[in-house]
Amino acid sequence: MFIRPSLSNNFLLKRIIWSDLISSSGTSQKFSQQVPAVKNSEEYYEKQLKEFQTLTNVTKKVRTKKPQKPPFVKNFLLGKFDTDLLTYPELNKSDTKNLEDTAKLVQNLMKQNHMVDCSSMTKQFRQNLSDFKAIGLQAAQLMNGMECNITESSVFLEKLSEHKLRNSIVNNEQLGVYLLNKFGNDELKLKYLTKLMNGEILSAACISETTATDLNSLQTNAKLSPDGKQWILNGEKTCVVNGKLADIYIVFAVTKIIKKDLLTETKLTSFIIDKDSPGIVIKEIDCKGIEIVNITFNDTPIPTSNVIGEVNKAQNLLQSLITELRLSIGPMCVTVSKQILNNLITEIRNKSDDKNLLHETDGIREKIGEMIVSIYAMESILYLTTGLIDNYENQDIEVEASIVKAFCSDQTMKLATKALNLLGANFVRDSHWLHPLFEEALRFKSLNEPDDGLKIILALLCLQHAGKSTHELIEKIRNPVSHISFGFRRMWRNRRNNEDNPKLDLELGDYLHPSLENPSKQLEYCVKRLEFASEVLLVRYGGDIVNYHMELRRLANVIVDTYVTAACLGRASRSYCIGVQHGDVEMLMASTYANSAAERVKYNVLKIYGGYYNTNDENHRFLAKKIFKFKEYFPKHPLTRNF
Repeated sequence: MFIRPSLSNNFLLKRIIWSDLISSSGTSQKFSQQVPAVKNSEEYYEKQLKEFQTLTNVTKKVRTKKPQKPPFVKNFLLGKFDTDLLTYPELNKSDTKNLEDTAKLVQNLMKQNHMVDCSSMTKQFRQNLSDFKAIGLQAAQLMNGMECNITESSVFLEKLSEHKLRNSIVNNEQLGVYLLNKFGNDELKLKYLTKLMNGEILSAACISETTATDLNSLQTNAKLSPDGKQWILNGEKTCVVNGKLADIYIVFAVTKIIKKDLLTETKLTSFIIDKDSPGIVIKEIDCKGIEIVNITFNDTPIPTSNVIGEVNKAQNLLQSLITELRLSIGPMCVTVSKQILNNLITEIRNKSDDKNLLHETDGIREKIGEMIVSIYAMESILYLTTGLIDNYENQDIEVEASIVKAFCSDQTMKLATKALNLLGANFVRDSHWLHPLFEEALRFKSLNEPDDGLKIILALLCLQHAGKSTHELIEKIRNPVSHISFGFRRMWRNRRNNEDNPKLDLELGDYLHPSLENPSKQLEYCVKRLEFASEVLLVRYGGDIVNYHMELRRLANVIVDTYVTAACLGRASRSYCIGVQHGDVEMLMASTYANSAAERVKYNVLKIYGGYYNTNDENHRFLAKKIFKFKEYFPKHPLTRNF
């Protein structure tokens, strides 16, 4: 069904009109500079036919969303659990069928010889992707995109991640194409986005810097020229994926610094820079299996028309970009983890014989069972999180997206390590199938943002949310002399929490299949202990909690385990209730994860509650201080004598 194009897509119609004007009259120098005339008439008509087919094949996609809800995971720290989280999201029947069919075509494309043999993002490789609409997944149909929602695009990213160039593909899609599609104006879309989606050019996002730890420490800056016609860019960006082959760079640079008292606020602007612009120096980084470079900009001029969004307001763009990037790690981790597990199963079976059935030994079964549950958990949180974005208007999912990245990359690394332990000496061969997948797992954990720092950030975000709602309560608890009667009442009400026996009154089991009654109680236990742990930390440290990273890591682990448990239980309950194949096994996997998660939550919260006397935190701080003083490992050799 043909639909009327929206204003955000009218640049495609402009392009067709301009092409017609050029072909009918060669006198318009202005138009001919923007859209070159097609010399070959056959090529011209083929191009026009393709654009006409794009317009006539558009089918209206109705995307209705429910009103925005309070943040899900952040509210766990307040002891609140929105039971809508247990209703696992799903697509309607027709969308699911179309998605499966189209995703299968993309998956088959990834397995074709001419694609498998590609070792870099060549133009032909990109155009093959474009022919299957595998570039611009979220772009409008009028632009020859698929107009996918986040859930659908994650499915395609899983299939695209089966190729060894997964990082290059996803970075081009989720950074370059996504940013231009969502925030670029019509002029930039006409100039760059259509070429990106056709595979004619490749993008690279320049975000990270060697010394930058946050937005305020970015050094790359851009200043407006005296005539106001261009920006002058200076600085260095590191770990730029696709940087060598890219035709355009998307750069975030400091364009304004506001200082007030002791506070400094940095304003960013996002630019598109052509690779052939002067002052660009590219330095390759030796990194096996992926193309990464450092890029230096020396007085690089940028036309004012190449600003994405608004000047000094790129912080929101960057936050949206980072959220999208974190979510895109999930599909890649799921695919790589499945490849590790499937290859491992094949190798174990090949080594088994009538005298030595390796796959029937307890040691093998334990590790394989853990790997299956890990992949199930990764899938569960990925598509629960994408469902929250697709189903609720402007839903706050900054913590959920962070959990997807931190959890999935951590689990993929653990899977690769378990496979290494089971394979033994075979892994030493560089040609072994696990080598590239192990290196990929390492990149997931460290590229762009390390997991450890991300966990600290998500813990602080949750505590900030909890602190806003409980600041009066925390103030009373921290000043017992001024609130004596309140203190006694609080002690009486809190006695069960102090004994690790919280009252389970959320009744989450009412929203799951009855067979999941025990796991639902374990989920309630996790939520209640998380609420207790957050209160303990806020009371003990107040605003200084930002400096206690060891405590924040423990809290982050509790937050992650609670969210993942909810995702697994909701998914398993849905699968079993609607009769999905292997639904009964899903119930077992979800229960297995819930049981393990409850044990970890119990341990971490007891460590938080015990404080200084129940952990080695102070010992670790002292030892670290000592070694930085001596600048090396300082204990003497075990055989040293002093008499």
